[in-house]
Amino acid sequence: MKMTKRLFENDTMTAEERLQAVINLQVPDRVPSSPFIYYFAAKYAGITVHELWSERKRYLAAIDKCFDELGPWDAYYPVNPRYPEIYTLIMPMKARWPGIDLPPDSICQLLETEVMKAEDYAWVSEMAGKWGRLSYVGFFLRMIARAWDHIDEGFGAFTYAVPRMVHHLAGWRLEFDSWRRRGVTTLYGFLPEVAFDSFSLARGLMPFVKDCRVRPEEVARAAEDLTEGYYFITRVICALMGIPRAQLFLHRSSNDFLSPKMFNELAFPSLKSLVDRLVAAGIQVVLHCDGNWDLNLEKLRELPAGNCIVEFDGPSNIFLAKEVIGDRMCIMGDVPPDMLCLASVSEVDEYCHRLIEEVGKGGGYIMASGCEVPPNARPENVRAMLGSVTKYGYYGTKPREQSPIPEPHTMPT
Repeated sequence: MKMTKRLFENDTMTAEERLQAVINLQVPDRVPSSPFIYYFAAKYAGITVHELWSERKRYLAAIDKCFDELGPWDAYYPVNPRYPEIYTLIMPMKARWPGIDLPPDSICQLLETEVMKAEDYAWVSEMAGKWGRLSYVGFFLRMIARAWDHIDEGFGAFTYAVPRMVHHLAGWRLEFDSWRRRGVTTLYGFLPEVAFDSFSLARGLMPFVKDCRVRPEEVARAAEDLTEGYYFITRVICALMGIPRAQLFLHRSSNDFLSPKMFNELAFPSLKSLVDRLVAAGIQVVLHCDGNWDLNLEKLRELPAGNCIVEFDGPSNIFLAKEVIGDRMCIMGDVPPDMLCLASVSEVDEYCHRLIEEVGKGGGYIMASGCEVPPNARPENVRAMLGSVTKYGYYGTKPREQSPIPEPHTMPT
């Protein structure tokens, strides 16, 4: 389905055209926006987090309310897991969930337990040699069985996880098509953790830190051996979703966890291998870079130019990133969560203006929150962030205020 609708009367591009322009480091008609909204939607819509993840219609209505009253935005940021167990197929950790083993209005809690054992690195390399393109499936079926007591290992994990994953992806496809009809594109079609960071989460922080010292070659080799599986599953799901973009989570590759030397030797080789292969297959990449990446920026220049988005979440210096990698990668972010919660509207407006003028100079920039919009963000600050792209973000002539083009719309049931 080709996108034709434009969000604002002064737009000369569709949301997808605008997103493609900034990824390709071209100058669009204006700066696009793509806020990471999940838990905030529950509070804003007056529902519990349990209702948000367990009742699809309530989730859709909550996101719709944010879009209509605080937006619009250009690119939908999909993060809603349909089943708690499916979350484990992305982040292989034990978890507590609101409405199950937490109060209904809590947020999900990930537990630092050893789902993966030290001897599993050798198993990963051996399994990847046998399973090849399906090694991602083999790895995560073992992890999901260990993370959830009610899921059996082996074939039991397969029969439990696969139907639920299919159901989840079918719902996503409906959502993506609905947003497209409204003039909104989708940021990515799949969102795996990269293999190195998957190991960090599955092993638990302290055991993994020890692994990087005691058995670094095993860690790096296993991450590289899983690349074929990560590449294959990402390519398949992006094709099924109709979105030739993938987000790669990098939760523990930052300078907060690794020295630049360890990043270069242990984490980056498998990351580069995966990104290179995805880009060669026509899939653009969003790097979700949690933590401080200031000392890793120069290394990121080795990734394919004009095909990657780098999303920062606060600790990184986004203005430094513009200087170091802005000629090779689109930069996304980085309105800090504390600012969205505590600052005045004028302070948010001023900071967004600076982001647009400095990071958005010459194109290659997406306005967004620093990681997720926090649950207790002030709605007026979220509105100011999203509104800044039409207030300050037009290249050439810059209209000060305008309303989105009104059009009735419905979400899938």
